[in-house]
Amino acid sequence: MQPTRWTDPRLAAAYVTRNDLLDRDTAWPELTTLLTSPEPRRGLGRPDAIVLELGSGPGHYARYLADNHWTATYAVDISPAIHRHGEQHIRDAWIHRTLPHRDGSLPLRRCQCTAALAHLLLCHIRQPAHILALLTETRRALRPNAPLALIEPGDFGRDFQLLRYGHPNTDTEPRPGEPYPIDYTLTDATRLRTTAYLHPPQLLADLLKRAGFHLDLIKPLPLPSHGGVPFTLWIAHAE
Repeated sequence: MQPTRWTDPRLAAAYVTRNDLLDRDTAWPELTTLLTSPEPRRGLGRPDAIVLELGSGPGHYARYLADNHWTATYAVDISPAIHRHGEQHIRDAWIHRTLPHRDGSLPLRRCQCTAALAHLLLCHIRQPAHILALLTETRRALRPNAPLALIEPGDFGRDFQLLRYGHPNTDTEPRPGEPYPIDYTLTDATRLRTTAYLHPPQLLADLLKRAGFHLDLIKPLPLPSHGGVPFTLWIAHAE
């Protein structure tokens, strides 16, 4: 498989039309409980929480947090085209869209954020060294004990594929480091095929530890009405 070029404007134009109903029903409720303030203060002009969202896309979840949970988001994505779409269609003063620096570092101050998430992002990064660098930068931007939530495909992406499209993504399970396809359904019912990579749980756990996180829990996120497990939720906190 050819690696997905996420900075390609043509891919961005398709991706921003992704149907995210499965995310909203399954992942968003779990993420929101972890990332937002349990006792909202809603002070004038001040957010209750400041979330770092890695691989934010156009910013649908960031707007949901701003509208419903008094939360500001630093929305990080490597695609300028996706950011342009978000600026045109999803406007909110509490969504701060940003690109990583050329060296991969994040344009954020140390301890600037109260929580962080990466939703279906690590599975698209091929090299473990790049995942480690991203997690290390995330830790730098987080306050001590701040939560980190990672959403990854369930069962190597197989349930993810079965739920959305009714077919498995491969005939055999991929081996560690091997690419496999993940398709995203678009609002016009077509599919956008992207490249994902299998990272064994032990590898991700080790990368989290090396980056300065304590892994608290790994749990499946089932969708009972469909009989599958589309996502796996990783919960950690900054040490």
